[in-house]
Amino acid sequence: MWLQNWIAHGESALRLRTDLPYFAEHCLKLRTKSGAVEPFILNPAQLRLHALLEEQRAKTGRVRAVVLKARQMGISSYISARLFHKTIHIPGVRTLIAAHERRASTNLYQIVRRYYDNLPAEMKPEVGTSNAEELIFDKLDSGYLITTASGEGTGRSATVQLMHLSELAYFEKLEDQFSGLLQTVPDVLGSEILIESTAFGLNPFYKLWRQAVAGERFPSDLPAVERPVRISPLGWGQLQNGRRGKTIRRTAQPRRRANKLAQSQAARIG
Repeated sequence: MWLQNWIAHGESALRLRTDLPYFAEHCLKLRTKSGAVEPFILNPAQLRLHALLEEQRAKTGRVRAVVLKARQMGISSYISARLFHKTIHIPGVRTLIAAHERRASTNLYQIVRRYYDNLPAEMKPEVGTSNAEELIFDKLDSGYLITTASGEGTGRSATVQLMHLSELAYFEKLEDQFSGLLQTVPDVLGSEILIESTAFGLNPFYKLWRQAVAGERFPSDLPAVERPVRISPLGWGQLQNGRRGKTIRRTAQPRRRANKLAQSQAARIG
């Protein structure tokens, strides 16, 4: 019996390091819409996004993804969990979180702090620096930089391996900031740039999204993950680039929304 327990414990420890959904369910806590703090069990949309990103990582060794999201689907929480899992397990990793306004950046940081504060004691890396702009695990030499899209060279002085850009469509001086932010992430194995946003008219994020759907390099192969449009049992589908010839399913609904955007710069995707 002791041997079986020892083997089971070893298998569980390995899964905690390598299986994000398993790690989230057993180690992370999330504040629900009702206000309760409960284990983070990935919903179908989060699981679908996870599968798409893992597929890209397996093929390229990197992740470069732009997500056009609907609200209340938990996309920011999933991305936060994904990068947190890597940041506390990989020595030397720096993660940058940047949102369009201070309140949004603070909200994302609070998600990360809740993940950390509720970790089992044996899994918590030691904190060396903790303030509104940094969370550093000193013995791992890894941690977080938290910033806001201010239009003043946000994050450009840093070098990071993981990046979460939230509500990119609302960034101030988006075109100027975007290229600078991308340059902070070297093109190395294991690096990830995850961009998510709701839509906001015909701005540079809309251009980025359309380029990703078309399979253009901007700045590299960015798989486009479409918002929920009732195209699969999970409510999720992927608009893949035609160059690779891998289309899962595509409806006229996204095209109709794009046409509405083209008709009026004040238009917004629902």
